[in-house]
Amino acid sequence: MKDVLVVGGGPVGGQTARLLAARGLDVTLVEEHDRVGDPVQCAGLFTPRIFDLVDFPLSRVHWNDIRGANIHSPSGRTLTLDGGKTMAVAIDRGEFDRQCVLSAERSGAEVVLGTKAVAARRENGHVAVTLRDDAGERVVRTKLLVGADGVQSQVAKWFDLPRAKEVIPCHGAEVEGLSLTPTHVEMFVGEKQAPGFFSWMIPTNPEGTKGKVEVGVSIKAPLPAKAYYDRMFEDPISARFMDNPKACWTITGCIPVGTTKATTADGVMLVGDAAAQTKPTSGGGVYTGLKCAGHLADVAAEALEYGETSAAVLARYHERWMDDIGRELKVGWRLRRAFMHLTDAQVEELFRVMDDKELLATVNALGDIDYPSRLAKEMLKKAPQLFRFSGPVVKSLFDD
Repeated sequence: MKDVLVVGGGPVGGQTARLLAARGLDVTLVEEHDRVGDPVQCAGLFTPRIFDLVDFPLSRVHWNDIRGANIHSPSGRTLTLDGGKTMAVAIDRGEFDRQCVLSAERSGAEVVLGTKAVAARRENGHVAVTLRDDAGERVVRTKLLVGADGVQSQVAKWFDLPRAKEVIPCHGAEVEGLSLTPTHVEMFVGEKQAPGFFSWMIPTNPEGTKGKVEVGVSIKAPLPAKAYYDRMFEDPISARFMDNPKACWTITGCIPVGTTKATTADGVMLVGDAAAQTKPTSGGGVYTGLKCAGHLADVAAEALEYGETSAAVLARYHERWMDDIGRELKVGWRLRRAFMHLTDAQVEELFRVMDDKELLATVNALGDIDYPSRLAKEMLKKAPQLFRFSGPVVKSLFDD
């Protein structure tokens, strides 16, 4: 009988397994792929604070320091943001995932690769999980099952836990043959470029000669995400950064946004994308997922110590992570909903308003992809004309 079985070997699953194993629990992590980090799941752009949560240094995965962004409107107008210091880091995302899982192993967790959880059910006070690998199927019994299995979480499905309010399709690639400012991300918005969300280019080395190009598109989009990715090579606003580009790898996926009302059930907990702990303004979920893994480990360890893993006891985890980052995610959701309904004409007007020395200085001083509500609140104070773009988000920003 296992204490904990973690399904999903991404960074959040690895972090969860590490923190639980470090408490002396018998933890097994299962990952369906034969190698952690393959395929790469999303862009590797993090704030440096993420390395305060993991137990390995930035140097193991570091590619490039990012100081700001050039944001391009539908007509090609550009707003340049520059914090004057490292605001984010471009990292080797596959290696980051592997380091998180290696950390779990060092802490005593068992890691099983090439193994997929295909079914689970409650049985005599524990959870029986059916695992499948090349040798066939077997059943593993565990006191607690943790679903860190992403946007299409099977653990959530098996135990009827709620899903994200919205799922954003995306398509990404690492592309050689780009000419980028090595310290700045290029971002593109508009109905033609990425309706309802944005597309982006992340320079992955200090010379700017090799880059990663990814596109994120909301479900408002009438075409598949890959169609908008393909447009990046043709649209003059984005194509001018490319010189005989060559894709090294591509991936299509989805980003879950919009918090749910429950992330636990009897003997079951969700974390990361499986729990919709994802930032609606950027689509990033690693920082938030790692933070929530800490709350999960605290509650789970105490519940297992007292032999009580009912939904009522485990629900303290949901309360804790919502108290920590829930408000930020809710505000981010409202910000996203306000933005995704803007027409191209409104976006152009927003760019015109934002192209102001004082406002840009505020963005540079307060901009933070992990905590965008702080900036949004200050911007609305400084520029009341922004209220007409913000829709229902305004009240939540000023509620303390």
